Amino acid sequence: MLKNYLKIAYRNLLKNKVYTAINVIGLTLGLTCCLLIFLQVKDELSYDSFWAEKEKLYRVALERIYPDHINLYATIPDGFAEVFKNEIPEVENATRLFSFGDFASTIQIEEDFYEERAVALADSNFFELFPIRLIQGDPRTALYKTQAVVLSETLSKNYFNSTDILGKVFKLNGQDVEVTGVMEDLPTNSHLYFELLGTTAGQPFNNNPTYAAFSALTYVKLRENATPESVEKAIPPLVKKYAAGQIERNTGVNYEDYVAAGNGYNYFLQPLTKIHLTSQLQGELKANGNIRYVYIFISVALFILLIASVNFINLATARSAERSKEVGVRKAMGSDRKQLIVQFLMEASLLVAVSMLLSLMLVGLILPWFNGLAQKELHLSLNVIQDLIPGLLGMGILVALIAGYYPAFQISNMHAVEIMKGKFTSSQKGQFLRNGLVVFQFAISIILIAGTLIINRQMEFIQTKNLGFQRENMVVIDRFNQLENPETFREEVLKLPGVMEAGGSTNMPGKGFFGVQFTPEGKAEVLTGKGMVVDDFFLTTMNIRMNEGRLFDQDFNDSTSVILNRAAAQSFGLNDSPIGSKIYSTVRLNGEDVTVPFTVIGIAEDFHFESLHLPITPLAIFSLESGMGLSAYLAVNISGDYLPSTLGEIENLWGRFGQNQPFSFYFLENDLEQLYQNEQVSGKILTSFSILAIVIACIGLFGLAAYTAHQKTKEIGVRKVLGASTTSLVWMLTTKFSRLVILAFVIGAPVAYYAMTQWLKSFAYQTEMNLFLFFSAGLATLIIAVLTVSYQAFSAARNNPVKSLKTE
Repeated sequence: MLKNYLKIAYRNLLKNKVYTAINVIGLTLGLTCCLLIFLQVKDELSYDSFWAEKEKLYRVALERIYPDHINLYATIPDGFAEVFKNEIPEVENATRLFSFGDFASTIQIEEDFYEERAVALADSNFFELFPIRLIQGDPRTALYKTQAVVLSETLSKNYFNSTDILGKVFKLNGQDVEVTGVMEDLPTNSHLYFELLGTTAGQPFNNNPTYAAFSALTYVKLRENATPESVEKAIPPLVKKYAAGQIERNTGVNYEDYVAAGNGYNYFLQPLTKIHLTSQLQGELKANGNIRYVYIFISVALFILLIASVNFINLATARSAERSKEVGVRKAMGSDRKQLIVQFLMEASLLVAVSMLLSLMLVGLILPWFNGLAQKELHLSLNVIQDLIPGLLGMGILVALIAGYYPAFQISNMHAVEIMKGKFTSSQKGQFLRNGLVVFQFAISIILIAGTLIINRQMEFIQTKNLGFQRENMVVIDRFNQLENPETFREEVLKLPGVMEAGGSTNMPGKGFFGVQFTPEGKAEVLTGKGMVVDDFFLTTMNIRMNEGRLFDQDFNDSTSVILNRAAAQSFGLNDSPIGSKIYSTVRLNGEDVTVPFTVIGIAEDFHFESLHLPITPLAIFSLESGMGLSAYLAVNISGDYLPSTLGEIENLWGRFGQNQPFSFYFLENDLEQLYQNEQVSGKILTSFSILAIVIACIGLFGLAAYTAHQKTKEIGVRKVLGASTTSLVWMLTTKFSRLVILAFVIGAPVAYYAMTQWLKSFAYQTEMNLFLFFSAGLATLIIAVLTVSYQAFSAARNNPVKSLKTE
C-alpha cells in the first residue's frame, strides 16, 4: 500500500513540474535557512556545557551601586575567593582567574621574541574546577610551582614545534617561567579565553589581598543540593566584615555613612553555562553573545519556514478545483477519506524529503561562506548530522503537516456527487485563506527588511557619530612603556613625514579604565568615576577638546593635577567654578595608600571612551607625572596620505628602540568597531535572511500569479476581444496582489517599529527611528511583488484571445 501511495505521489508531482519545482525551491531555501540558524543557535547554546559538574559551577559577579549610577563587573576583589571557600558552607571550592585583557605580552625564547595576547593567571586549584585535559604534566600540580606556566597545544607547537616541552624555560614579559604543562586547546564554545596560563603562586598580591578593588574573575563550585540564592544571602555580612575597613581607609568615610550615601556592593552568582548569552559585564574575558539575537534568529528561521510552507498551501488551494476532479473520481471508485488524506500527506512528505536532502547539500556548500559571515567555525560532519536527525525529522513532519494540511483535510472532504456534476468551484473560503497567507508572507518580509534597515542605520550611526576624539588615521602602538627610552622614541616618531601628533596613555577608548574615588573639598560624600593616566601630549594627539582650563603642560608640575570630563564635573558638583577646586583621592604609591589632594586644572568636553551601549560616565584624567601609571600605548596621528610609508618607518624605529620585541599596533577605528561585533554580525545575517525571505515569498507569489492568470484565461480573452489593452489587463491582474502587499505593510510596519524600538534601547545613543525606512521597506516589497506578478500578467495579456477562447 505504501509503495502504491509513493508511486501515485511521484506521478502527480512529476505531472505538475512547475508546481513541484516552485514548492521544492521554496522549501529547500526555507529549510536551508533553518538548518544554518539551527547550527548557529546550537553552537551559541552549547557554550561551557562540556565541563564536568557544570551545574555546580558559578561565576561571582558584582553589581556596584554608586550614588548616581550602577556598574556591573565580571571581576571582583581578589581576596573573596578564599573567604567564600572558608566561610560559606555551601561553597565546596573556589578559584580565581586574572586576565591581562588585550595587553600584548612579550615572550622570549632564546634570541627570538614573540607577542601573545591570550595570557592569564590562575590559582593552583584551577584545574579542579575546570578539568582541562593536559597532554603533558599533572593538572593537580601544574600551577603549584612559582613561575609555572601551562601552554595550549597550539602554542607549544608554534613556539617549540613539539608538545614534549616540560621543564622548558623562557621569558614572559622579562621574567623566567617554566613550562609545567601542555593543555588541550580550549574549545571555541567557552567563555574562557587563554592560550598561556600562568600561576598566581608567589604573586605579591596574595600577601596583601584586597576586598574593595576589582581584579579577579572568581568561580565557585557549590556542594550538592546547595542553591546560588543561599550563597548570595551569605555574602553581604562577609563584605562588611572584610571590605569595610579597606573602604574606610581608602575613602576616609565611615562604612555606614558610605553606604547611606548611596554606595553598595551586591554580589550575585552567574551559572557557568549562561555566561556567554546573558552576561555583558565590564571585565569579560571576551565578547559574549546575546540571548536576544538567539531569539531573533529562531523567530526568523520559523518565519521563513512558514513562508515556504505558505507557498505550498497557497498553490494547493489554487489547484483545488483541478484536484477536485481527481478526488471525485477516487471517491466514486470507492476510496474513503482516510486514504485520500494519506495520499495527499504522502505527496507533501515526498516534497519535504526531497527538499530536505537538497537543503543538506546546499548547507554543506554554503557553510564556509556562512562561517565567514557569522564568524563561527560550524561544520556539518556525520556526528553533527546524527545530532540533527531528531530535529530534521521533527522539522520535516511539521512542514509536511503545515504544507499538506489543506489538500489532505479540505479537498478530501469534498462531496463526490457535487464534484462529478461540476458544481465545485474554488470557494470563497479558499480565496480568503490564500489572501491571508500572502499577507502573512509579505508582512514577515516587511518586518525583516525594516529590521535590517534599522540595524544598518544604527551601525552607520555608530561609525559616523562624533565620539569627541579623532579616531580616523589614529595608529596605536602597544607596549610603549616597555621601551628603554620611550620619550626618545616618541620624539623620533614625530620627526617622520606624515606624523602630526603622538602621545602616550595607560588606556585607549574602548579598553578598560580603572576606577577612582574622590571626596570633594568640604564634603563627606565619596564620588566614583573612571580614571586614566596620560602624558602631556595625549589629549592634543586625540583632539580631545577642553571646555574650561588648560591641558597638561611640560612647563607645569602636574603631579597632583587632574582634568575631569564634563560628566565628572557635574557629578562632583563642580559646575560653577571647577578650575582650582580640590578633590581628594586615596592612591597607591610605592606600595602604600596615600590620600592626595588633586587640583582640577581643566574640564574636558565629554567623549565616548566606552561603548555607545553605555552613557558617558565620570572620567578623571591624571598626568603621567603623578606616578599612578605608565603609558602602555602610544597614539600616533598620521596623515592619510602618508599612512603606509609612515607605518613602515615607525616599525624601523621600533627595531632600533624595541630591544628585539615584536612591533605591535592597531588602528583605533578598527578596534572600536569590535565593540559592536554582535550587532554587525547579526545585521549581516539578518540582511541575508531578509533577502531569502522575500525571494521565497516571491517564488510562491509567482506560482500563485501563474495559476490566477491560468484561471482567468477565458476572462482575459473576452476582455481583449471587447477592446481591453494589454496595460489594463496587467493592471487588473496586479492590483489584487498590490492591495495584499499594502495590507501586509499596514500589519507589518507597526510590529517592526515596536521590535526595533526595543532593540535600540540596548544603546545609550541611538539613531532616529525614521519612518521613511519603514515606507522604504514597504515600497521595496511592493515593487518586488508587482514585478513578480507583472511577468505572469503580461504573458497572459499578450496571448491571442482567439486561441484562449477556442481552448476554453
